[in-house]
Amino acid sequence: MIILEYRDSKFHEASGPSVSGISLKVDEAQKKLILIVPAGASMIQRRAAERNARGISKIGFQTNAKGGVGRGFELVFEGHGGGLPDRLKHSPREVY
Repeated sequence: MIILEYRDSKFHEASGPSVSGISLKVDEAQKKLILIVPAGASMIQRRAAERNARGISKIGFQTNAKGGVGRGFELVFEGHGGGLPDRLKHSPREVY
């Protein structure tokens, strides 16, 4: 399993799981990208990391050891940090 840490507006390879920041686990056995968002993350950080993770699921991530990984993998969210308030989860047009 490869762990990527989100910092400086992009993902970087990490030596271990990030305790304080947003991280992305690349599970090659299950073909999943697991985005882990801690409780202290802002909505802006979460959305930016989510966009980058979606990009990795489309084109992959170039690692030093294994080359490109993550292309075509399913993106799964873990954690609650930076979540949208309930009133912003639905379009106003759905109300009418």
